[in-house]
This record gives sequence, C-alpha cells and structure tokens, in this order.
Amino acid sequence: MRLLLSVLLLCAAALAPSARADEFALKQRWIHGAPGEPALQVQAAAPGLWVLRQSKASNFEAPFLYLIAGERGALLLDTGAEAAGGADLPLRATVDRLLAQWQRERGLAPLALTVAHTHAHRDHIHGDAQFRDRPDTRIVGHSAAEVAAFFGLDRWPQGEAAFDLGGRRLTVLPLPGHEAAHIAVYDPASASVFSGDALYPGLLTVRELAAYRASAQRLAAFARAHRVERALGAHVEMSARPYRLYPLGSAFQPEEHALPLDAAAIAHWADETARLGDFLGDATFADFAFARVPQAGEFADPPGTHGMLVAGTQAVYLSHLPMFHRPHDYQLILRAQLPDDVLRRYRDDARAHPGEYYTLVPSERWVLPQTIRADARFRADLYRGHFERGGVRVAENLEVRVAHIVHFRHFEPGRQPRSAEWIAFGEGRERFLAHRIETPPDVDQIVRVDGAAREGALLHRDRGAGAAAAGERIGGVRVLRPLYTEYGDLAE
Repeated sequence: MRLLLSVLLLCAAALAPSARADEFALKQRWIHGAPGEPALQVQAAAPGLWVLRQSKASNFEAPFLYLIAGERGALLLDTGAEAAGGADLPLRATVDRLLAQWQRERGLAPLALTVAHTHAHRDHIHGDAQFRDRPDTRIVGHSAAEVAAFFGLDRWPQGEAAFDLGGRRLTVLPLPGHEAAHIAVYDPASASVFSGDALYPGLLTVRELAAYRASAQRLAAFARAHRVERALGAHVEMSARPYRLYPLGSAFQPEEHALPLDAAAIAHWADETARLGDFLGDATFADFAFARVPQAGEFADPPGTHGMLVAGTQAVYLSHLPMFHRPHDYQLILRAQLPDDVLRRYRDDARAHPGEYYTLVPSERWVLPQTIRADARFRADLYRGHFERGGVRVAENLEVRVAHIVHFRHFEPGRQPRSAEWIAFGEGRERFLAHRIETPPDVDQIVRVDGAAREGALLHRDRGAGAAAAGERIGGVRVLRPLYTEYGDLAE
C-alpha cells in the first residue's frame, strides 16, 4: 500500500505544472514617462521570469523585454529601442546581474544566454550590440529564414519548436503578419505566452493580413490546448479606460492598461481578426485596436468616381455608395469636415427639405484606398437627392476633409454573409446605423435611430436579413426612419 501511494505521489508530481498560477505577479506600477524615472525598470514576475521596461523618456515606444532562466540556459527576448541622445540602455549589466543572482541562489553554473527577438523591428533589436562580446552567448538573426533555422522551425510559418533552458522547456511558434520573422514564445512554468507586437494592449499594426489572421488562429488554438493564462506583449498603448488609446508617440501615460491580457482576450483577438474582414481603417476594442498598413501592390484599383451618401447635419458623415465590382467594392463610413459656408447652406437646405437625403460626388476620379486617409482632402459637389438620379446641386467644388474613419473594408469573395450586423455612428442627437455589407445580393441601408452606441460598434439584429423598417429595434436601439435604401447596386 505504501509503495502504491509513493508511486501515485511521484506520478502526480511529474504531471503537476512547474509553477502555480498565483506565483505570477507584477506588483509595481510601471514607469510611464514621469520625471526622474530610471531608463530601465525590472519586475520579477515569477521564478526565473523578469519583465523589463524601457522608459518613455528613453524612447516613446517604451518596449517590454523578457528574461527567462532555467537550470542551464536563459533566453532574453528583445533588446529594446535606441535611447534618446544615443546613450546605451543598461541592458547587459542588468541581465548579467539578474542571472548571477539566479545562479547563486540555486547553486548553478553560469548559464548560456540566447538573445532572440519577437520580431526584427528597430525598437526590439537595438541592444543586440551589447551582447556580441558576451561569453557563451548566441544572438539569433533577424530574418524569418534565420529564426526558422535557429529554432528548427522547418515548416515555417506552421508548426512549433521546443527550446529547452534546462528544467524549463519553452515553445516557439511562428507568428508573422505584423512582421515577417515574428514569433511567440510560450513558457509553461508561468503559463504565459510572449506575443510581441502581434498582441498587446495597444494599436496592433497589421502589415500582411492573411498571415496575421492565420497566426492569430494558430496562437488561439495553441492557447486552448495548453495552460495559457496570459499574453505578455511588447508595449502598452491603451488607457485603463476601455476603448481609449493614448495618441501615437505619447511620452507620458499615467493611467495605463495592465500589461497582461488574459486567455479570453487572446480568443477575442483571434475572433476579431477573422470577423473584421479585409479592413483598411482602424478598429478599436476594449483592450486593443487594429491598424492596417497595406503593402505595395495591394488595392491597385483603377481610378473611379466614388459617390457618397451624406448623413447628419451637426456632425457630417459620408457613406460610400458601394458595388461588388472594382473599383467600388468597399464599405466606407467617415466623419467629414465641410467649409463653414457650405455647412450653413447644407443645414438650411436640410431644414427646408426634412424628408430628403443628400449625396456627394467627388470632382475628380481617384483610387479610394489611396485617397481616403485621416486628414486627407478632396473636392466634391453636394446634391439634394442622388447625384445620378435627378438630384439638385446645393454646393459646387467644396473642399472635404476626412476628420475620422469610422469603418473601411474591402469586400472579399467567399466571405460568409453577416446580414444581421449594423455599424453604429453619429454624434449627439443624430445617431445612425449602417447595414454591414458582405456578399451579393445585399442591401445598402442607413437608418436613423433613437439610441446611442459606441461609434464603429457592431449591433446585432435578431430578425436577420433585409432592410430595416421604422419602429423595429436593432441591438437595443429603435429605428426612427430609413435614410437611404439601395438594393439594385448590390444585386451581384
């Protein structure tokens, strides 16, 4: 009996995780740009895991770096950004001190150090030079081929590889999409996945959409199959208030979002990469946001005349009038700024014709995704009614400024219809929903509603497909009246 009990205890010990979930903790507030902060902050997050942050005074990117130690080796993941004034970050001295302390406490021989990177952007590799003459140290190259060869990822971007630090076996996963050589690293001892710039509380830049989507699905599947309790990314750019991003380049972030994102956030991130479609404008959620950076040759459309519906008289919104063929196969909603005299004329005309809708047609032909960007300007004519269907011109050759892009997406062949989703926009008392268009046949409809929702949010309609009618409810708000409904241009 005693022998059986001993065997059972040994088996249980072998199967038990190497660290408890409650051992992970980040107890200090992160440096965030306040005067007098050190250039580099260190927090011991779990046994053998240190999280380092470069200060915003040193570089506004303020990247997070990770040092993971086992019994025979250690991994430094990322080496930070160039410091202001050219001064070196005290990174090597910090790493040497932490590893020496770890070795003394555990009676270990000096550890071999591997310096690797979540990806090869400059704010993650600048400190490599500090380690080139360090004994028993390897620095992983920056290209996808070099990363794949070093870790034995022979099916890049598929598959995964083990990286053993001695009593601490990490898993390395390809994660391209933000950058071609991007990886994630999983540490089962702390139940953490280090996700670099692919996922963190901030603005997630997508450079190659298909690769990024696939990476997100693979990482989410990995997280479901393993004990993953958090993703630890390379930056924090979100405020502690949901949906709020600090402006790009902020040097002071006093109320930041927490660094870790939990397993639910990982799943949500993967779901949104699939659901967003071929998006071009930014999309913001409670814990992260997306920004698309099209690559050379993408969206190489011929120039076209891109008419738009006008919605709202206090804040003016434009909704592109789409079709399912090039160069009109985009759904776009933006907030526009009109010249003061034109705005007064439009408001007066709208008050005199309360049942009418208005459209706008650009004065020149241009490529939609190349022209519509934040703060871009173009010239156009404003019509009461449809500019191609007998509308009356109200203003000619006015300058339109793109103040904010609410929703911008390219239609993708083969997408599943999402006919029950509606895009919220508007300000003050003027609130609208636009039917989300996906695949033919479909309907382009804008309705005015009596409730408010966060701009850009998707509201679900229980009734499903077809145009909405006055009086029905969509996602908790009531439709006051349809502003514009079009079936013919989206028949095929």
